[in-house]
Amino acid sequence: MMNKINKANISLIVWIAAIILIGWAIGSLTKAEIHTWYSVINRSALTPPNYVFPIAWTILYATIAISGFFIWRAESFPALPIIKMLYVMQLLLNWSWTPLFFHYHLTGYSLICLLSMDIAVALMICLTYVRIKPVSLLMTPYLGWILFATYLNFYIWRHN
Repeated sequence: MMNKINKANISLIVWIAAIILIGWAIGSLTKAEIHTWYSVINRSALTPPNYVFPIAWTILYATIAISGFFIWRAESFPALPIIKMLYVMQLLLNWSWTPLFFHYHLTGYSLICLLSMDIAVALMICLTYVRIKPVSLLMTPYLGWILFATYLNFYIWRHN
């Protein structure tokens, strides 16, 4: 029993570290754009200071990772394959958004990427609410953040 608990804890830690490190690596590739292109474009007055983003994303990536851990450990039920597909899809969209927006400055395509993420995460929250409730609860702040990011991206797309 103790060995099984230790393996689960180690797996969870590895899952969290991997998701955070991938997000950090992708973000670090576009860091220069924050001090050049991003600093001179028109942004919403509601845009948080730059230091907020890495803090928020570290916390959110941890909750996304924990959610994925719960999803892959869940007992099978009819909606689980769809939930897994939505999880992977939102994660790939998430990782795609940063280069689309910061590196390529494709604010319209990055907005479409965010809108797709919004839908995928909202569907995941709905589909996990009954059978994997912790996922639903953990993904709700993430949905709030990406909805806010959608607004910020829309503002930049519209005013630049």
